Amino acid sequence: MLGPIMGAMVSVIVPTHNRRELLEKKLRALEAQQSAFEVVVVADGCTDDTLAFLQDYSPPYPLQVLQTGQGYGQGQGAAHARNQGAQAARGEILLFSDDDVIPELGWLEAHQKAHTQPRTVAIGRLKLPPELRGHGAAELRGPRVFWWHVTGNNTSMPKALFEEVGRYDAAFSGYGGEDSDLGYRLWRSGARLVFVPKAQAVHLAYAHREKALQKARQAGAAHVRVWQKHRDGRVAWALGVHPVLLMFKMALLPSFKGLLGPRGDYELAFAWGAWEALQDGPRGNGRD
Repeated sequence: MLGPIMGAMVSVIVPTHNRRELLEKKLRALEAQQSAFEVVVVADGCTDDTLAFLQDYSPPYPLQVLQTGQGYGQGQGAAHARNQGAQAARGEILLFSDDDVIPELGWLEAHQKAHTQPRTVAIGRLKLPPELRGHGAAELRGPRVFWWHVTGNNTSMPKALFEEVGRYDAAFSGYGGEDSDLGYRLWRSGARLVFVPKAQAVHLAYAHREKALQKARQAGAAHVRVWQKHRDGRVAWALGVHPVLLMFKMALLPSFKGLLGPRGDYELAFAWGAWEALQDGPRGNGRD
């Protein structure tokens, strides 16, 4: 059994792809954190000035920089990048936090203190700027959390537990699916999921607003593949991709989505993406 690891060093795993300005904002916010930690940045197929910035950046905390996706012309995906970062991590606790998630004061210390019991998965509070609400990204305010709330935005766990459940499934190489798949496997392993309200961060998810409907369709298809992988009906209902639920959404949303604002358009696009994936049948875990 994995024991508690209070006071252990935390490795913050940050995948990034051609978003230098967001990455810099995130890394400079980490300078204010007051716990023992390192940061592992995984530059996944970056072709902008990310690597030049990282080469010149001298933070007050230990920093590792990894490169993935070289020679492919594009990144290999968040799941692969997070796995590479976790493998290189020196801390006993892994804290997954994407480049567009900006931590507030006390964020890292709150995650560190959450690991008082074995097999803990700590999920922090995630906030959105007002202008981004309803465009696909979700706020998480607690107090209860479930396996589908495990994301690469604001989640920590023992490195040993992450390895035990098989890490991220890198076959989910497109948008969506990899977090839900990992969360389900953590839950099935008996992990203890806890909400940590003091681990607050702001999700600057502007990409969700700019490409909301495209991301919605991709997310719907990816969540179908999570269900197809695990063959558990509870997954379909929890992720909103059960055929009965999809037919209900596709029948009613065209008439009523206007009442929901941008969220209605997102939900309808999600449903159609999921429905199309169901008609295609099983296609592997996530790679198009």
